Amino acid sequence: MTYYLAVDGGGTKCLAVLVHPDQGIVGSGRSGGSNPQSVGRERAVQALTEAVRLACRHLPEGSRIGTAAFGLAGVDTPATEEDARQLAQTALAAAGVSAECVLVENDGLIALRGAAEGGRGLLVVAGTGSVVYAGDGRRFVRAGGWGHRVGDVGSAFHIAQLGLAAAFRSLDAGDSDTPLIRHLCAAVGVDDLYALYDWLYLPGTGVDAIAGLARAVDAAAQAGDRAAAEVLARAGSELAEAAALAARRAGLVDGSAFPVFLVGGVLQNSAAVRAALLQRLAGKAPGGVVEVPRFAPIYGAVIRALGGPAAVDQRLRERLLAADVLLA
Repeated sequence: MTYYLAVDGGGTKCLAVLVHPDQGIVGSGRSGGSNPQSVGRERAVQALTEAVRLACRHLPEGSRIGTAAFGLAGVDTPATEEDARQLAQTALAAAGVSAECVLVENDGLIALRGAAEGGRGLLVVAGTGSVVYAGDGRRFVRAGGWGHRVGDVGSAFHIAQLGLAAAFRSLDAGDSDTPLIRHLCAAVGVDDLYALYDWLYLPGTGVDAIAGLARAVDAAAQAGDRAAAEVLARAGSELAEAAALAARRAGLVDGSAFPVFLVGGVLQNSAAVRAALLQRLAGKAPGGVVEVPRFAPIYGAVIRALGGPAAVDQRLRERLLAADVLLA
């Protein structure tokens, strides 16, 4: 009897599900974050092992797992993909599970597979970082997501960085009291930009802390600060450029409609960034229709483990989606 395993290993949580084609979801397991870049390799293996062990705890003796499909955070290059494959295999062994085939890809890609049910679609993610995935059901492409040192356009870190630059330009021009400056200083709990500068270069001020300043930039824009509003418009526009690039490469811009899924704190909470993104995207990649994802990213890993959308007929789809764990 053949089963299939799907795993969504993100930076803050890990979810694994065991699937049987005739029964749907027959097991699931949850654990903590499994991105080795943030929690370390040992903790990543522990998290993956725990989730897989829980999902497979009722696997009948003598059964086999045909394919284990992993969507893992931090899979960005050929080298990290190979590292992630070894990580997955180590976790499977530690959980006492073997699979005939182990597939590994970025967790953002399984999110698109899940949202679009393995078919056509464009996924735009903007949280602390940003990334875009697009696919036509046969091939998938990526744009962005190369980290804050490269750019991560449209992300919270990018917005904060642009906002800080605008604030210090105001200071250079002799204006030390703008809505943007006041909101940035208040967010950190300091009195002026000089103290903010000191905070920025403290050893403990990391990417997440700086990205948190994006909320202050948004608040300043709502308070009427022109520079802050320009930052949000630029962030949304540059993210749209990346999204349009991915959409064209994936063959989505062919005159027909395609779904666009907007994910992440920036796109959920900043109306200005979202509006700028959609306005620019409509001109660069016409046909996109914004949809709210109905399915969780793990569904994308399930579809891949089973062999792709063609392997999921309507009866199997109904059995799978009877499990709440696959719903967004």
